[in-house]
Amino acid sequence: MDLFTLVVGILCLSLASNAEETFENSTNLCEKCKCINGPQFVLDCQKQDFHHMIANWPEHNVALIATFSYNNISNVEILPDSDLVTKVILSHCGIKSVDNGAFKTVKYLTYLDLSYNLLTTEEISPEIFKGTYNNTVYEPLMLEDLDLSHNEIHSLPHNIFEHLTTLKQLNLAGNNLRVLDPPTQMALSGLTNLQVLNIADNDLTDLVEDAVRNLQKLRILNLTMNLLDFVPDTLSLLSNSLEAVYLDHNLIFEITDESFLGVKGIKVLSLTNLPRLQYVNANSFAHLQNLSILYLSDNPSLTTIDRDAFGKGQVLEELYLHSNSLQDLHYNLTNWSALRLFTLKDNSLFCDCDLYEISQALSSEIKMDKDGPFCINPITDVSMMIYNLTEEACSFDQYTYRASHLMDSHFHTIKLVFIILLVIATLIAFVALAIALLRCYRFRINQNYPFPTQVMYNPLRTQNIN
Repeated sequence: MDLFTLVVGILCLSLASNAEETFENSTNLCEKCKCINGPQFVLDCQKQDFHHMIANWPEHNVALIATFSYNNISNVEILPDSDLVTKVILSHCGIKSVDNGAFKTVKYLTYLDLSYNLLTTEEISPEIFKGTYNNTVYEPLMLEDLDLSHNEIHSLPHNIFEHLTTLKQLNLAGNNLRVLDPPTQMALSGLTNLQVLNIADNDLTDLVEDAVRNLQKLRILNLTMNLLDFVPDTLSLLSNSLEAVYLDHNLIFEITDESFLGVKGIKVLSLTNLPRLQYVNANSFAHLQNLSILYLSDNPSLTTIDRDAFGKGQVLEELYLHSNSLQDLHYNLTNWSALRLFTLKDNSLFCDCDLYEISQALSSEIKMDKDGPFCINPITDVSMMIYNLTEEACSFDQYTYRASHLMDSHFHTIKLVFIILLVIATLIAFVALAIALLRCYRFRINQNYPFPTQVMYNPLRTQNIN
């Protein structure tokens, strides 16, 4: 009996030793980390040089939020058991792998942040997110918001989300997706309750139909910082639910009447920092009957917004047009008096009657900005505050027309001269290269010729014999 007791004791000590090696010591955890009691219990263990997960949670009887950011946890072990843990943040930890069922012990977890780590396609699997085993199946987690942004994922396993049936928000920004391949399409198509999808900064050139076809509850789609040169026509597949679309920092060069065909439910649209965008054509936004907020700023090549870009009866609440290269803006573009927020700074506008009438229609709250937008007086070349324009600006129209067209004429002249010079330089370079090749060819022939290239004759001398 004593021998048995000894063996059991040694085994217990061994297990305890292994536990200490696998988990961080949780004794007096609130002395190492910050513990904040309130309506929710906050456990802040950031920058503690942890290499493992903790062995136990601190005592708590309310919902617990835990953050372990900026540690050195290369592998996430199974979390301690608790029915009150709702949010876990594990960003910036250098995580390369996650144990199977790592979150099954916190089955009421709703928010999980694994962003800014080193997770790859090969190291993520559906087993990571499986819940507790119940007779024949694994119960799903209650997770609603999952952040996998800024990892090294180039493709999603086709069944990666099979245990996350309640997922509403998914962030995949800053990975290496590049193309939404068939496994990724299958993974996304299974998220039928998804409401927010962020796939920004992935060098995508298109939004594949099968990736979004089943996302009929999707409200917000973020496609910023990709390589799109057109507005994806697959947005029409989400017409019943889509409310906000972000297309900033892409290569889109033109907005037309077909760009948003079939997506009338959009309320917020962002088209900023599009370096190639030059024109917004007629009826570009006419199909967006519910549009209330439009971000159309910081587009350095944008010179023209057609006066009929919006449809009849559309009423915007916020319009952002700052930091473009607009030369004019039509009074009939929209209902200016309905705007609550409006920006127009840093453009190349000429003062005219349209700008005067716009300034008259804008609310006094908008015009309180004393650093507001300026335009150029086409007669004196002096900058004038648009909100301070008088009816005299209507007499500038003929000059504005001449000035803007003179600027365009100068630009086209410079462009034509540059092209002509480029053609001449190309021809000169071609001729010079041809001459050089010809000389080189003749030189090589002369080098290989077996006889002297020039024969020298000496005159014969004869002696007279007397």
